[in-house]
Amino acid sequence: MRYTARTDVGLKRENNEDNLYARIYDENTALFVVADGLGGYSSGEVASKVAVNNIRDNFEVNLDTLKKSDEHDVKQFFKQLIQVTNEKIYSMQMANPKYKGMGTTIVLVGKINGNIYYESVGDSRLYYIDEIKQDIEQITEDDTYVNELLRKKLIKKSEVDTHPQKHMLTKALGIFNKVDLQVDILLKNKGYLILCSDGLTNMLTNEDILQTVINTEFSSLADTLVDKANRNGGTDNTTVIVVEI
Repeated sequence: MRYTARTDVGLKRENNEDNLYARIYDENTALFVVADGLGGYSSGEVASKVAVNNIRDNFEVNLDTLKKSDEHDVKQFFKQLIQVTNEKIYSMQMANPKYKGMGTTIVLVGKINGNIYYESVGDSRLYYIDEIKQDIEQITEDDTYVNELLRKKLIKKSEVDTHPQKHMLTKALGIFNKVDLQVDILLKNKGYLILCSDGLTNMLTNEDILQTVINTEFSSLADTLVDKANRNGGTDNTTVIVVEI
């Protein structure tokens, strides 16, 4: 397992409200997190930073216990971890007017005892690219109003990218005191994972991302993906972690 990561302010924003964490602890243990903050000039940055730091700290404190846990208990840990993080951000935005309405998306991948667990809230995504770099698959589902319409067959897939409410989230950490989410195990053995904020996916198509992975040295992948997003407009902060599993 190896990874490459980068976060960038982009070309249109004054500050970076994205945050990331990436660390491989040993061959069977790792943690990768991307968070995209929302809620104003500074509070979005606060929300994403609180989320990433809280997830990292709690993961590391419980690491020895997790290594002795079964799949069910690890899933419960990750689910509770996001709930606790959600409650912390919610409490901050309720207690302090300058944080009112702040929140953050999250996409998390954790490797424990060889299993790869993942979860997401919002529209930051997890992709899987197969070992021979032939196909790209979005593993997570966007928690957006447009995706709800698509699931209910009220719009066509071809209408998603041009829909006026394309970026309206239905879930984010910190907006309400509870958040619904699901923790899953990735049923893939080899290949590549891409965790990213929507700054990447608004600027690059899935095919663009796949072709970049095909044509770029692994160590340069995160930089190249971010640079391509900026060349295509860079309208948002962009954060990318690429993991070879």
